[in-house]
Amino acid sequence: MKILVTGSAGFIGSNLSEYLLNRDYQVVGIDIFNNYYNPEIKEYNIREFKDNPNFTLYRTDLLDKQSLTDVFDKEEKFDAIVHLAAWAGVTDSFKTPADYVRNNEEATVNLLELCRKDHCNNFIFASTSSIYGNNPTPFTEEMSTDMPLAPYPATKKSAEVMIYTYSMNFGINSTIFRIFNPNGLRLRPDLALPKLIKSCEFGYEFPLYWKTEDLTKSGRDYFYVIHMFEVLEKVFAKPFNYEIFNLGNSSPVTLDQLIKTVEKVTCKQVNIKQLPPRPGEMMMTYADISKANKMLGFNPETPLEKIVEIYYEWFLKQEDWYKKVVSVK
Repeated sequence: MKILVTGSAGFIGSNLSEYLLNRDYQVVGIDIFNNYYNPEIKEYNIREFKDNPNFTLYRTDLLDKQSLTDVFDKEEKFDAIVHLAAWAGVTDSFKTPADYVRNNEEATVNLLELCRKDHCNNFIFASTSSIYGNNPTPFTEEMSTDMPLAPYPATKKSAEVMIYTYSMNFGINSTIFRIFNPNGLRLRPDLALPKLIKSCEFGYEFPLYWKTEDLTKSGRDYFYVIHMFEVLEKVFAKPFNYEIFNLGNSSPVTLDQLIKTVEKVTCKQVNIKQLPPRPGEMMMTYADISKANKMLGFNPETPLEKIVEIYYEWFLKQEDWYKKVVSVK
Protein backbone atom coordinates (compact mmCIF):
# COMPACT_ATOMS: atom_id res chain seq x y z
CA MET A 1 0.00 0.00 0.00
CA LYS A 2 1.10 3.54 -0.73
CA ILE A 3 0.14 5.99 2.02
CA LEU A 4 0.45 9.78 1.87
CA VAL A 5 1.21 11.34 5.27
CA THR A 6 0.97 15.12 5.51
CA GLY A 7 2.92 16.68 8.34
CA SER A 8 5.23 13.69 8.11
CA ALA A 9 8.04 15.31 10.12
CA GLY A 10 5.89 16.33 13.08
CA PHE A 11 5.28 14.35 16.26
CA ILE A 12 2.45 12.11 15.03
CA GLY A 13 3.56 12.18 11.39
CA SER A 14 7.13 11.03 12.02
CA ASN A 15 5.99 8.27 14.36
CA LEU A 16 3.34 7.13 11.89
CA SER A 17 5.78 7.17 8.98
CA GLU A 18 8.27 5.05 10.89
CA TYR A 19 5.52 2.69 12.07
CA LEU A 20 4.31 2.13 8.49
CA LEU A 21 7.80 1.73 7.05
CA ASN A 22 8.51 -0.98 9.63
CA ARG A 23 5.46 -2.79 8.25
CA ASP A 24 6.61 -2.52 4.64
CA TYR A 25 4.20 0.19 3.52
CA GLN A 26 5.32 2.67 0.90
CA VAL A 27 5.16 6.10 2.58
CA VAL A 28 5.04 9.44 0.80
CA GLY A 29 5.56 12.32 3.21
CA ILE A 30 4.72 15.99 2.75
CA ASP A 31 6.06 18.63 5.13
CA ILE A 32 6.91 22.28 4.57
CA PHE A 33 9.45 22.54 7.44
CA ASN A 34 8.35 26.12 8.03
CA ASN A 35 9.16 28.33 10.99
CA TYR A 36 5.87 27.67 12.76
CA TYR A 37 7.52 24.45 13.88
CA ASN A 38 11.28 24.65 14.48
CA PRO A 39 12.73 23.04 11.31
CA GLU A 40 15.70 21.61 13.25
CA ILE A 41 13.31 19.58 15.40
CA LYS A 42 11.54 18.25 12.33
CA GLU A 43 14.81 17.31 10.63
CA TYR A 44 15.74 15.49 13.84
CA ASN A 45 12.40 13.66 13.84
CA ILE A 46 12.96 12.02 10.44
CA ARG A 47 16.69 11.35 10.64
CA GLU A 48 16.33 7.63 11.39
CA PHE A 49 14.10 6.76 8.43
CA LYS A 50 14.55 9.53 5.83
CA ASP A 51 16.84 7.33 3.72
CA ASN A 52 14.53 4.30 3.78
CA PRO A 53 13.95 3.27 0.13
CA ASN A 54 10.20 3.05 0.80
CA PHE A 55 10.04 6.66 2.00
CA THR A 56 9.70 9.65 -0.33
CA LEU A 57 9.68 13.15 1.14
CA TYR A 58 8.31 16.26 -0.57
CA ARG A 59 9.11 19.61 1.05
CA THR A 60 5.90 21.08 -0.28
CA ASP A 61 3.43 23.66 1.00
CA LEU A 62 -0.15 22.37 0.94
CA LEU A 63 -1.24 25.90 0.03
CA ASP A 64 0.84 25.81 -3.17
CA LYS A 65 -1.74 24.21 -5.47
CA GLN A 66 0.61 23.70 -8.41
CA SER A 67 3.40 22.11 -6.38
CA LEU A 68 0.87 19.90 -4.62
CA THR A 69 -0.66 18.89 -7.95
CA ASP A 70 2.82 18.01 -9.22
CA VAL A 71 3.31 15.66 -6.27
CA PHE A 72 -0.01 13.91 -6.91
CA ASP A 73 0.65 13.66 -10.65
CA LYS A 74 4.08 12.16 -10.05
CA GLU A 75 2.84 9.63 -7.51
CA GLU A 76 -0.32 8.97 -9.59
CA LYS A 77 -2.49 7.37 -6.88
CA PHE A 78 -2.54 6.75 -3.12
CA ASP A 79 -4.30 3.95 -1.25
CA ALA A 80 -4.94 6.37 1.62
CA ILE A 81 -4.17 9.91 2.72
CA VAL A 82 -3.57 10.64 6.40
CA HIS A 83 -3.90 14.41 6.73
CA LEU A 84 -2.04 15.38 9.90
CA ALA A 85 -0.49 18.68 8.82
CA ALA A 86 -1.94 21.69 10.62
CA TRP A 87 -1.18 24.77 12.59
CA ALA A 88 -1.95 23.56 16.10
CA GLY A 89 -2.29 25.21 19.48
CA VAL A 90 -5.31 26.79 21.11
CA THR A 91 -3.47 29.74 22.66
CA ASP A 92 -1.34 30.61 19.61
CA SER A 93 -4.37 30.60 17.35
CA PHE A 94 -5.62 33.82 18.97
CA LYS A 95 -2.52 35.62 17.67
CA THR A 96 -2.91 34.92 13.95
CA PRO A 97 -6.35 33.39 13.21
CA ALA A 98 -6.04 34.02 9.47
CA ASP A 99 -2.93 31.83 9.30
CA TYR A 100 -4.87 29.02 10.95
CA VAL A 101 -7.69 29.41 8.43
CA ARG A 102 -5.32 29.14 5.49
CA ASN A 103 -3.21 26.28 6.81
CA ASN A 104 -6.01 24.22 8.34
CA GLU A 105 -9.03 24.93 6.11
CA GLU A 106 -7.67 25.86 2.69
CA ALA A 107 -4.96 23.21 2.79
CA THR A 108 -7.55 20.54 3.53
CA VAL A 109 -9.70 21.65 0.59
CA ASN A 110 -6.67 21.53 -1.72
CA LEU A 111 -6.12 17.89 -0.75
CA LEU A 112 -9.80 17.04 -1.16
CA GLU A 113 -9.81 18.56 -4.64
CA LEU A 114 -6.96 16.29 -5.67
CA CYS A 115 -8.74 13.28 -4.16
CA ARG A 116 -11.75 14.20 -6.29
CA LYS A 117 -9.57 13.87 -9.38
CA ASP A 118 -9.22 10.14 -8.71
CA HIS A 119 -5.90 10.28 -6.89
CA CYS A 120 -7.31 8.69 -3.71
CA ASN A 121 -10.58 7.42 -2.25
CA ASN A 122 -9.63 7.02 1.40
CA PHE A 123 -9.19 10.35 3.19
CA ILE A 124 -8.31 10.26 6.90
CA PHE A 125 -8.32 13.52 8.83
CA ALA A 126 -6.80 14.38 12.20
CA SER A 127 -9.23 16.62 14.06
CA THR A 128 -9.00 17.67 17.70
CA SER A 129 -10.63 17.12 21.08
CA SER A 130 -10.81 20.90 21.56
CA ILE A 131 -13.59 21.00 18.98
CA TYR A 132 -16.02 19.98 21.76
CA GLY A 133 -15.66 23.27 23.66
CA ASN A 134 -17.68 23.41 26.87
CA ASN A 135 -19.74 20.28 26.25
CA PRO A 136 -20.18 18.05 29.31
CA THR A 137 -17.72 15.17 29.61
CA PRO A 138 -17.27 12.52 28.43
CA PHE A 139 -17.43 13.85 24.89
CA THR A 140 -19.34 11.75 22.37
CA GLU A 141 -19.24 12.01 18.59
CA GLU A 142 -22.95 12.94 18.47
CA MET A 143 -22.48 16.14 20.50
CA SER A 144 -22.74 19.56 18.86
CA THR A 145 -19.36 21.02 17.94
CA ASP A 146 -20.73 24.36 16.81
CA MET A 147 -19.19 26.42 19.63
CA PRO A 148 -15.40 25.88 19.83
CA LEU A 149 -13.58 28.17 22.23
CA ALA A 150 -10.67 29.28 20.00
CA PRO A 151 -9.74 29.83 16.34
CA TYR A 152 -7.74 26.58 16.16
CA PRO A 153 -10.64 24.19 16.87
CA ALA A 154 -12.92 26.43 14.80
CA THR A 155 -10.71 25.77 11.75
CA LYS A 156 -10.79 22.04 12.47
CA LYS A 157 -14.59 22.20 12.64
CA SER A 158 -14.66 23.98 9.28
CA ALA A 159 -12.40 21.33 7.76
CA GLU A 160 -14.67 18.57 9.10
CA VAL A 161 -17.68 20.21 7.42
CA MET A 162 -15.85 20.42 4.08
CA ILE A 163 -14.81 16.78 4.34
CA TYR A 164 -18.44 15.81 4.91
CA THR A 165 -19.48 17.86 1.88
CA TYR A 166 -16.88 16.23 -0.37
CA SER A 167 -17.77 12.80 0.95
CA MET A 168 -21.50 13.24 0.31
CA ASN A 169 -21.20 14.97 -3.06
CA PHE A 170 -18.14 13.35 -4.61
CA GLY A 171 -18.12 9.93 -2.95
CA ILE A 172 -14.77 10.32 -1.19
CA ASN A 173 -14.46 7.76 1.60
CA SER A 174 -13.64 9.82 4.68
CA THR A 175 -12.76 9.09 8.30
CA ILE A 176 -12.30 11.80 10.92
CA PHE A 177 -10.43 11.09 14.14
CA ARG A 178 -10.96 13.59 16.94
CA ILE A 179 -7.67 13.07 18.73
CA PHE A 180 -7.39 13.79 22.42
CA ASN A 181 -3.88 13.72 23.97
CA PRO A 182 -1.57 11.24 22.26
CA ASN A 183 1.88 10.73 23.73
CA GLY A 184 4.94 8.92 22.44
CA LEU A 185 8.43 9.58 21.12
CA ARG A 186 9.27 12.92 19.45
CA LEU A 187 6.66 14.94 21.31
CA ARG A 188 6.66 18.66 20.55
CA PRO A 189 8.68 20.44 23.25
CA ASP A 190 5.80 22.80 24.05
CA LEU A 191 3.57 19.95 25.26
CA ALA A 192 3.06 19.03 28.91
CA LEU A 193 5.12 15.85 29.20
CA PRO A 194 8.35 17.22 27.64
CA LYS A 195 8.03 20.38 29.73
CA LEU A 196 7.64 18.35 32.91
CA ILE A 197 10.58 16.08 32.05
CA LYS A 198 12.82 19.07 31.31
CA SER A 199 11.74 20.73 34.52
CA CYS A 200 12.87 17.65 36.42
CA GLU A 201 16.10 17.21 34.46
CA PHE A 202 17.28 20.79 34.06
CA GLY A 203 15.30 22.76 36.65
CA TYR A 204 13.32 24.60 33.97
CA GLU A 205 10.18 26.32 35.25
CA PHE A 206 7.01 24.42 34.40
CA PRO A 207 4.31 27.02 33.63
CA LEU A 208 1.10 26.37 35.53
CA TYR A 209 -1.86 28.24 34.04
CA TRP A 210 -4.37 26.89 36.54
CA LYS A 211 -4.84 27.82 40.16
CA THR A 212 -3.32 25.34 42.61
CA GLU A 213 -6.78 24.22 43.70
CA ASP A 214 -7.58 23.34 40.07
CA LEU A 215 -4.72 20.84 39.74
CA THR A 216 -7.07 18.02 40.66
CA LYS A 217 -9.83 19.34 38.35
CA SER A 218 -7.92 20.07 35.15
CA GLY A 219 -7.38 16.88 33.18
CA ARG A 220 -6.57 15.37 29.80
CA ASP A 221 -7.28 12.01 28.18
CA TYR A 222 -3.76 10.71 27.47
CA PHE A 223 -3.08 7.64 25.34
CA TYR A 224 -0.08 6.02 23.67
CA VAL A 225 0.06 7.13 20.03
CA ILE A 226 0.85 3.63 18.69
CA HIS A 227 -2.73 2.59 19.48
CA MET A 228 -3.91 5.21 17.00
CA PHE A 229 -1.76 3.68 14.27
CA GLU A 230 -3.27 0.25 14.88
CA VAL A 231 -6.74 1.53 14.01
CA LEU A 232 -5.43 3.53 11.05
CA GLU A 233 -4.33 0.27 9.48
CA LYS A 234 -7.87 -1.05 9.78
CA VAL A 235 -9.20 2.01 7.96
CA PHE A 236 -6.55 1.54 5.25
CA ALA A 237 -7.87 -1.97 4.65
CA LYS A 238 -11.57 -1.11 4.92
CA PRO A 239 -12.42 2.59 4.48
CA PHE A 240 -15.67 4.10 5.69
CA ASN A 241 -18.00 6.16 3.53
CA TYR A 242 -17.99 8.78 6.30
CA GLU A 243 -17.39 8.31 10.03
CA ILE A 244 -16.15 10.29 13.02
CA PHE A 245 -14.31 8.63 15.92
CA ASN A 246 -12.93 9.85 19.22
CA LEU A 247 -9.43 8.61 20.01
CA GLY A 248 -8.68 9.11 23.68
CA ASN A 249 -8.56 6.89 26.72
CA SER A 250 -11.92 7.32 28.50
CA SER A 251 -9.82 7.76 31.63
CA PRO A 252 -8.77 11.38 32.14
CA VAL A 253 -5.60 12.16 34.10
CA THR A 254 -5.54 15.31 36.22
CA LEU A 255 -2.58 17.64 35.97
CA ASP A 256 -1.80 16.78 39.57
CA GLN A 257 -1.63 13.07 38.66
CA LEU A 258 0.57 13.75 35.64
CA ILE A 259 3.04 15.82 37.69
CA LYS A 260 3.25 13.14 40.37
CA THR A 261 3.76 10.39 37.76
CA VAL A 262 6.63 12.28 36.11
CA GLU A 263 8.23 12.90 39.50
CA LYS A 264 7.92 9.19 40.32
CA VAL A 265 9.46 8.04 37.03
CA THR A 266 12.33 10.58 37.08
CA CYS A 267 12.85 10.51 40.85
CA LYS A 268 13.10 14.31 40.62
CA GLN A 269 10.87 17.27 41.39
CA VAL A 270 9.00 19.55 39.01
CA ASN A 271 9.77 23.28 39.35
CA ILE A 272 6.34 24.92 39.05
CA LYS A 273 5.79 28.58 38.15
CA GLN A 274 2.28 30.00 38.56
CA LEU A 275 1.09 32.06 35.57
CA PRO A 276 -2.22 33.75 34.62
CA PRO A 277 -4.87 31.62 32.86
CA ARG A 278 -4.70 31.35 29.07
CA PRO A 279 -7.67 32.08 26.78
CA GLY A 280 -9.55 29.18 25.21
CA GLU A 281 -8.30 26.54 27.64
CA MET A 282 -10.66 23.69 28.50
CA MET A 283 -10.65 22.51 32.11
CA MET A 284 -11.26 18.85 31.25
CA THR A 285 -11.14 16.85 28.00
CA TYR A 286 -12.45 13.33 28.27
CA ALA A 287 -13.47 11.02 25.42
CA ASP A 288 -16.13 8.42 25.14
CA ILE A 289 -14.29 5.92 22.92
CA SER A 290 -17.00 3.25 22.82
CA LYS A 291 -17.64 3.82 19.10
CA ALA A 292 -13.97 3.41 18.17
CA ASN A 293 -13.74 0.36 20.40
CA LYS A 294 -16.80 -1.28 18.88
CA MET A 295 -16.13 -0.50 15.22
CA LEU A 296 -12.30 -0.50 15.15
CA GLY A 297 -11.24 -2.49 18.19
CA PHE A 298 -9.52 0.60 19.59
CA ASN A 299 -8.03 -0.34 22.96
CA PRO A 300 -5.52 2.16 24.41
CA GLU A 301 -4.28 -0.21 27.08
CA THR A 302 -0.85 1.31 27.79
CA PRO A 303 -1.03 2.94 31.28
CA LEU A 304 0.16 6.48 31.93
CA GLU A 305 3.21 5.48 33.97
CA LYS A 306 4.40 3.22 31.16
CA ILE A 307 3.90 6.01 28.62
CA VAL A 308 6.00 8.35 30.76
CA GLU A 309 8.69 5.68 31.19
CA ILE A 310 8.89 5.06 27.43
CA TYR A 311 9.25 8.75 26.69
CA TYR A 312 11.73 9.40 29.51
CA GLU A 313 14.03 6.51 28.56
CA TRP A 314 14.02 7.70 24.94
CA PHE A 315 14.52 11.35 25.95
CA LEU A 316 17.67 10.59 27.96
CA LYS A 317 19.31 9.08 24.86
CA GLN A 318 18.81 12.14 22.64
CA GLU A 319 21.35 14.83 21.75
CA ASP A 320 21.86 17.60 24.31
CA TRP A 321 20.63 20.45 22.09
CA TYR A 322 17.39 18.58 21.43
CA LYS A 323 16.81 17.76 25.08
CA LYS A 324 17.14 21.42 26.06
CA VAL A 325 14.81 22.93 23.45
CA VAL A 326 11.93 24.64 25.25
CA SER A 327 9.76 25.81 22.34
CA VAL A 328 8.75 24.70 18.85
CA LYS A 329 9.23 28.25 17.51
